[in-house]
Amino acid sequence: MTKARDRWRAEQRQAALDRVITALTASLPDLDRAQAGQAVAEAHAAKGIPLRDLDQHLADHPKALTSGEAHCPPVVVRLAKVLHTAGHTTVVRPACTDCGRSNLELPRLGPNGRLCINCSARSSKGTCDRCGRTDTRLAARRAEGLICYSCYRVDADVIEECAACGQLRMPVTRRPDNSPLCVSCWEAPQHTCVSCGTVGPAKSKCSGGPLCASCHHRQQKPVRECGRCGQVRPIARRATRSRPDICEDCHSGPAMTCSVCVRVRPCHRGTDGAWTCRSCRPGATRECCRCGRTRRVHTRWPIGPVCSTCYTVVLDAPATCTGCGRHQPLIGVAEDGTGICGACSGTAFDYTCRTCGLGGRTYADAQCARCVLTDRLQQLLAGPAGNIPAPLQSLRDTLALAERPRGILHWLKHSPNAALFATLAASGEPITHQRLDQLPLSRHLHYVRHTLVHLGALPERDEELDRIPAWLDTVLADRPAGHIQLVRPYAHWHLLRRARRRAAQRRRPAEPGSFLRTRVLVALEFLAWLDEHGLDLGGLRHDHLDRWLDAGNTRTYAIRYFLSWTAGRGLTGKLTVPSIPRQQPSRLMDEDGRWQLLKRCLTDSTMALDTRAAGALILLFGLHASHVRHLTATQLTSRDGNSYLTVDRHPVLLPPRLARILHQLAEAPHTRAALTRTTRGEPWLFPGLVPGRPTSQTGLSSKLLAHGIDTRPARSAALVALFGDLPAPVLASILGLHPNTAVRWAGFAKTSWASYLAARAADLQMERNTAPQE
Repeated sequence: MTKARDRWRAEQRQAALDRVITALTASLPDLDRAQAGQAVAEAHAAKGIPLRDLDQHLADHPKALTSGEAHCPPVVVRLAKVLHTAGHTTVVRPACTDCGRSNLELPRLGPNGRLCINCSARSSKGTCDRCGRTDTRLAARRAEGLICYSCYRVDADVIEECAACGQLRMPVTRRPDNSPLCVSCWEAPQHTCVSCGTVGPAKSKCSGGPLCASCHHRQQKPVRECGRCGQVRPIARRATRSRPDICEDCHSGPAMTCSVCVRVRPCHRGTDGAWTCRSCRPGATRECCRCGRTRRVHTRWPIGPVCSTCYTVVLDAPATCTGCGRHQPLIGVAEDGTGICGACSGTAFDYTCRTCGLGGRTYADAQCARCVLTDRLQQLLAGPAGNIPAPLQSLRDTLALAERPRGILHWLKHSPNAALFATLAASGEPITHQRLDQLPLSRHLHYVRHTLVHLGALPERDEELDRIPAWLDTVLADRPAGHIQLVRPYAHWHLLRRARRRAAQRRRPAEPGSFLRTRVLVALEFLAWLDEHGLDLGGLRHDHLDRWLDAGNTRTYAIRYFLSWTAGRGLTGKLTVPSIPRQQPSRLMDEDGRWQLLKRCLTDSTMALDTRAAGALILLFGLHASHVRHLTATQLTSRDGNSYLTVDRHPVLLPPRLARILHQLAEAPHTRAALTRTTRGEPWLFPGLVPGRPTSQTGLSSKLLAHGIDTRPARSAALVALFGDLPAPVLASILGLHPNTAVRWAGFAKTSWASYLAARAADLQMERNTAPQE
């Protein structure tokens, strides 16, 4: 009877196994019966309850292994893992119905399907009937109801006296004599990993022996052909219906904080648990298939491993693919040796922008840098209603057409100037000069204002003078009321009024802002000094003024403008501030040194073009650095084969070498930021970083000094040489110098031409008087 029953059970088991193998080969055409039987055996489904459950489930759900349905018995999960690891990519592993991960064990069946360990633990939460905790994991049932793990660990039915420390604790293991050990006294057994040789706790045991945690996880990853690079490597992300298998090298990893550079970037976790990004992670070095250098492998294309430099070069230079005719990065080689794209190479590499459809290096979300820039400009500059304010539309258009969109994207992300633009747009208030004047003074505000003026979004104004009122309000904020009542009208109705009148009459831009600020600050310091010494402005005497001047420096002599204004309004008596004696140039370059530097500026091609031009103009014509930086391309003209530079009112003939340098400078493409390369505004020969503005005097002088050209002694030497050869009135007219300044330089050069001109005028008059009358 027993033998007959055993024979019947064996027949039933074999019949069930045959039905399972038949169902597997029917749903997976590339699987033969021998492979199916081996897979069933590896999944521990060849007998018993697993075989029964598998047979019944495949009969009810013939496509269970290709559908990924998670409402299934555990044996289906194990079999799907075995088949998928063996390379049958049509098999879809069931995923946890809560977290969606398919590379985990799914031990528990939930209401919607199978659950992983973590999600299963989270689902078994409730209120502990012993301690009253809510939303906590429940561990066991007692007389009072369900209890949590905290209560379970100290439950009287669980705790025992530890054989090592004597404490009443929950045992985690037992000695061979069955005596308990608590978690503090238990030491995990040490094993030598058969894969890497590390000595430590074992995560699992394979046929060869114990495995550490890192090797265990590595061996759990299937080794197949990567759908992106085509290499047979451990798979980091398994294939889905919309994405192929991706190997460890091609998988970017989750966005985490890198433990080395502390930036949030796609990272991988090392054996020590630390997350590192691709840039900081030590990588394998190989010979690059393009440049031949042994460098770190950035990626592996069908043409072979490539370094980061070649990766960028290829993606930034797409060409016509000989296979499909599309304009794509050529990362493969056809049989005839011509370049082909990733699709024609049989790989999943796709560098096509999903927005514009152009091939090339993508920036984010499968979009090229220009499409990303367009989207981010819209997000950054949009107002509360979602529309970009009118004053910022020209900014958006200019930046969107930038030659290097990646540089603009970096600027948008990191520049305080871009953040200020975003703040103005988000406020919803009209963007005007008055609105900008309300913001705290900073160099970023200065940049934003000049940018908007340069782009035509704001009207032009004399920024040097119009910034004074806002600055004055800041300076007077914490001053005594009496000082404010004096200094505010002095600044507005005397200093600013005169400065605006003189600025309207000047032929070239001036920078009176620093002088006005000095005069205001000196006036405030003088009023504070009077208060400290118990003096009244109305009773000010010359001896008081002399004490103030003696205690200060040459800067304090600027008080003459304030005292002249107060005397004109009867606030003080008429007081005279002595003039500062004119001093001769303290430093003067020798003539040989000047000619050597001038020759270097004209012939040394290793110097920057703008440095050569500025240095030559100062060394040859004695122009001031502030004058040089305001030169424009329109002042450079050609006539009858000669080149002229209009310095003041009259064109000056240029030497051929200097003329060539200036013409090259005027025609050279600007290397400055995108906003400074627009065609609006003055075509400065020396453009600055601020849109619409020339380079700063400090910056120009620093560049010249780096090449041994100190602007002050160089200009002084040039003027001495010029005034030694030409009359002062002539040079004053050509170089735009004040006549008094020209006379002083002529006197310093020991060559006064005043008497010569007077004598020449007398001779001309005599000739006219003695000429025969017709």
